[in-house]
Amino acid sequence: MDKFNVGDRVKVLDKSGWPDGGYKLANWEGKIVGIISNPAGYVMMKADKTGYNMMFHEKELEKSA
Repeated sequence: MDKFNVGDRVKVLDKSGWPDGGYKLANWEGKIVGIISNPAGYVMMKADKTGYNMMFHEKELEKSA
């Protein structure tokens, strides 16, 4: 897939249908710090809000400014 590159700014997309106020990570922003090869299609994002590295599938993210 390789939709993103290390250093890209990204935003977490919302997931509909989540209980108790919705998907809590929606709209979080961060920077791609790694591309995961196994499993393919995943990236590591360092979240601005927490400073933690978090793994997401590329389909769960979009590029941000």
